[in-house]
Amino acid sequence: MTDRKYLGFDVGGTKITGTLADETGKIIKRKEVKTKKFLGPDALVSQINELSQQFGDYDDVSVIFPAPISREGIVLNAPNLTGWNSVNIKQKLNESFGKEVFIDNDATAQAISVKIFDKGKRYKDFIYIVIGTGIGGGIFLNDRIYRGSNGYAGEIGHMVILANGPGCGCGRRGCIEALGSGRAITRRVIENIGEVRKSTFLSSISPTRLVAEDVFSGKRLGDPFSTLIIDEEIYYLSIAVANLINIFDPAAIFFGGGVMKNDRTFLNDLEEATKHELANYYREVPMFKIKDETIDLAPIALAIYERKYEK
Repeated sequence: MTDRKYLGFDVGGTKITGTLADETGKIIKRKEVKTKKFLGPDALVSQINELSQQFGDYDDVSVIFPAPISREGIVLNAPNLTGWNSVNIKQKLNESFGKEVFIDNDATAQAISVKIFDKGKRYKDFIYIVIGTGIGGGIFLNDRIYRGSNGYAGEIGHMVILANGPGCGCGRRGCIEALGSGRAITRRVIENIGEVRKSTFLSSISPTRLVAEDVFSGKRLGDPFSTLIIDEEIYYLSIAVANLINIFDPAAIFFGGGVMKNDRTFLNDLEEATKHELANYYREVPMFKIKDETIDLAPIALAIYERKYEK
């Protein structure tokens, strides 16, 4: 073990979080600033560099983004940031810091964090699925993150499971992100506002303030409409998970994201639904919720992984 220090930045549509930590995952310092998301890539790179100056000395630096990133460091599109179309963010960051900056998609970095700081260290082959506002993921094969030929592997949310289903932000229809994410839950409730008015629980919540957690709370309290929405989400997610198991035959599946912060009942129900969906091809694949700090340490994990395994 060394005393190497890693500085990582998690860029989101709302905030940028900077974290300084050592190789064990011990956090030394953390800072947050509001993302200048409307000013374009150059302003955001400058913001990251300015924030880095508040951390003192560090050995390696990494940045993770909520967008697909190619092996060359090009962001194709970042829906939550303005002006991010085919931007070579790696080049811009390297020039700004005067050294190599490790970069990747946030879900991929979270999968790496599962491997380094969570129970993923037990498995050579596993799949990580993050279920929040959207759905993303990462795939470990033979102890290495699988990025694909261009770097875009792991876009689990854009697997179509319902032909001609609801539109997705990627431009396709029926993606699991459009059916099983937190945003999908609230959309389904609002689309069925007539049923909501019959719900003794959800009718008291303004549609403009509704969040997925409200629907989960409704199910826990026995509200029939809330239960229907969550059970429908579990059904669609089980199709996606069964597909992934059949394709990759993983040793385990890990879950993170806001939707997974509900009690263990949700994951238990998803396991049972997946078992049914696998039918004659069923085999036991353990499923786990990751620790909250695993996501917090994702940019640190990326730098450690790149330094140890990809150099």
